[in-house]
Amino acid sequence: DVRSTLIPLIAGIRGKLAVACFASNVARMDSVIRAGEAAGRRICLVGRSMIRMAAAALSVGLFEDVQPFLADNEARHLPGDKVLYLCTGSQGEPRAALARIADGSHPHVALGAGDVCIFSSRVIPGNEIPIRNLQNKLTERGVRIHTERDHPGIHVSGHPCRDELAQMY
Repeated sequence: DVRSTLIPLIAGIRGKLAVACFASNVARMDSVIRAGEAAGRRICLVGRSMIRMAAAALSVGLFEDVQPFLADNEARHLPGDKVLYLCTGSQGEPRAALARIADGSHPHVALGAGDVCIFSSRVIPGNEIPIRNLQNKLTERGVRIHTERDHPGIHVSGHPCRDELAQMY
């Protein structure tokens, strides 16, 4: 469902695009990667955790049928509307990739006026202020923010409910 919601959203975006999600949610990474590719974008993983989790997924046979990921120093040479930056830092973590992009201190990725950042995650209670600060910094750079509030369906919980756990067990 998330993938089917992301595809038209991503396809309608011009300029650079970053999508922030939890690196540990490999199913979400997969949805974003496939939605990006369906929209004609190459995927660039940004952040050590994102790169590490993608490598683990590849090692067990996931992501075999997607295009090879771009390194961030390669992606900067492509037109902005041909790349999707899949980033760590959706919870406002200060040293994560998205925070460095928002601060303008990332060595290879820059976002600015006309670019978009999709947060494919919910706000974890207690992280409201760091996330809002991160989003404010991006907005000050001219980046348009898309959240679940604006686009229902770009995130669903990765945590099972009681009945789902009982069924799994």
